[in-house]
Formats: sequence, C-alpha cells, structure tokens
Amino acid sequence: MPSVTLPQSNNSTCSTCKKEFKNSKGLARHQQNVRRYNKRHQELDELPVNTVVEFKQILVAEIHKKLPLNFRSMGKKLFSIPCPESIFFSIFAGNIHYYSKARGIYRCIFRGHDAYQVLSKILNSDQWGKRIYSQRQQTYVVCLDPIPWNVSNNLQDQSKEIDPLEQLLQSTTRKQHKTIRTRRPRFLRGEILIEWKKKMSKVNGTINMAGYLHFNFYIAQLQNVQ
Repeated sequence: MPSVTLPQSNNSTCSTCKKEFKNSKGLARHQQNVRRYNKRHQELDELPVNTVVEFKQILVAEIHKKLPLNFRSMGKKLFSIPCPESIFFSIFAGNIHYYSKARGIYRCIFRGHDAYQVLSKILNSDQWGKRIYSQRQQTYVVCLDPIPWNVSNNLQDQSKEIDPLEQLLQSTTRKQHKTIRTRRPRFLRGEILIEWKKKMSKVNGTINMAGYLHFNFYIAQLQNVQ
C-alpha cells in the first residue's frame, strides 16, 4: 500500500483540511485517524493492476471532458461516475483524509502548487488536468493555494505571473467572497475534492446500493501557451 500523506501542522491546524485543534494532542489524534482511514479493510478486494490502470484512464478521460475551450464555461466543475469501493481505495489509498463506514463516504482533498504533481502520480498521467487547443490555448484544472474563504483582499501575491483571464476569474471570486460566510465551503478555488459515496436506488421495489466517485475542481484558461 502507498505511504500515507499525513497532514502537516501550523500550530494546531491541519494543513490538508484546515481543521483547527485546541492543542497538538488533538492534531496528533487527527493524524492517527488519517492513518487508519488509509488501511485496507478486509472486505475490500485486491484488484488486478490492469483493472486499476484502466479505471485511471477512464478518470483522465472524464476530466478532459470537463475542460472545454469556451471561456464562459470556466469555473467550478463536477463529474460523477459509478465506481466500486475497491477500485477507489486501490487508486487513492495513501491520500484519503476522511472516512465514515456508517455514512459510506471517503474523502480526499488536494491543494497547493504540488497538487498537480501528486495527482499526476496517482493517475499515471502528466496531462490529466490540462487540454491544449489550437492557437496555443489551454484549459486546465486550477491547482494553487486557495484564496482564504473568509478574507476578501488576499490576491496581491497570487496575481503575479497569472494569465489575464485567470486574473479576471480570481477577481470574480474575490467579489463572491465579499459575502460574509460563517461556514467554510466544501472546497475552494484551487482545491480538488474527490469523494466516494454510496448511493441508494429503488428499482421495481428492489433497493440497490452502488458506489459513485465524485470529482470536484475549478478550471481556468491560458492563452499563448508555449
């Protein structure tokens, strides 16, 4: 099993989920839980390598479908596909940050400038989050340190070396953040939230349970790509 990516701390705050703890002991318990979430359960099947590789290719193809050329389509994106629990765990083990057996939920979150490289390794593709079009245009998944959700004026440093279209999107995000919020959004611009959930359906009186993978992210566009 891959090594577990543990959340690092700044005082007593988890750098991955940004949850604050009263002291270092609380953070240590949180890190211990993260280790436990990434241990394979007995009921999860060990899958052939080829099966996992093929599903990773499906994920990359689904992401690319969400990277259009139209600038008006930039912003928040989501796709959901059926996914057995064993496949999800085989792909994302080592990066699972939350798990609830009772609720049937796994959750991974990636943020920062190294998020793209981490997911490149996970998905076996360095092209997973970008799509290049003619006339040197590129649509890509936004991977950066997110704008604090409860602050409205922290764009000075992030505006450096950013395409004008990206600056426009960040400006729009800043306006949206002017609305006072008391609860952090599920994920911020620059973060990638990947979840697995059980979904119940009823067909002809029969109740079925199936697992679905949900991939949440933001996209932006670059012009004059070299």
